[in-house]
Amino acid sequence: MRMIRKQKKSKSTKYWLTQRDALLASFRNIPNKAFFKAMLYDFLTLIAILIVLNIGALFINLVSVPAFPKLLNVYQLGQNGNEEVFQQAIVEFAPVLNRVLWLSLIISIITCLLLVFFISLFYGKAWSIRLKKKFSTLAFRKYFLLNFVWLIAWIIILIITINVFVIPVATFFILIEFLFFLYSDPALRTVFDEKKTLRQNFSKFFKCIKRVHWFIFFLITAILLMLILLLITGLFIEIPVLFAIITLIFALFFMGWVRNYIIYIINITKHIKN
Repeated sequence: MRMIRKQKKSKSTKYWLTQRDALLASFRNIPNKAFFKAMLYDFLTLIAILIVLNIGALFINLVSVPAFPKLLNVYQLGQNGNEEVFQQAIVEFAPVLNRVLWLSLIISIITCLLLVFFISLFYGKAWSIRLKKKFSTLAFRKYFLLNFVWLIAWIIILIITINVFVIPVATFFILIEFLFFLYSDPALRTVFDEKKTLRQNFSKFFKCIKRVHWFIFFLITAILLMLILLLITGLFIEIPVLFAIITLIFALFFMGWVRNYIIYIINITKHIKN
């Protein structure tokens, strides 16, 4: 019994010492050259995402706007109560709606591909700098494929969550999914190895993230840090330009801090069995 208690105490002590070291390392590694170089590429990632999403939304609006007058006309006919005219209007509007939906789908696919491209290029470079790895053409190609699969998986998860559950339950699940994403996304990028196949990378990733207990303290710390940064940012909400600048700086800081913490915790625990 004493031996078992000693072993449990030893494991508990090792766990908290590891978490302490990871927390200290996550902040201690901020004022170094690699952190700020990676931050530059994080900045380019955010800018690229904003530009691509806005351009995508603009093109969807451009193809959708011409259909609005006809849609309004169909709606008004429906309100008038003339069923025969209403049905005829729906038949005439169907090809227009079909065209808008197909064009919107094509624009959405192109937007997603561009997002994956820039995330792979800039965010991949940021992680390679922090992990001290060479970001070769091969690494970019495999990173692109990894990000594409990862993005599609999350789109499917969110679609299922929103369509299957009622709003209160869906909100709860989305919160859980956000917490999972908060540690699983940087974990995926930490274990990524361009020398391995996509299957091998995901296999290593799943082995890593199933050890949830090693990431619980990180999640608590990350949420607390996020709340503190949001509270500080909120103080400047009435000054739009300053608010935007501080939000961007804090977002970049948080992204870098998360990277520091997850890299440390994964590297230090990969030799620990439990």
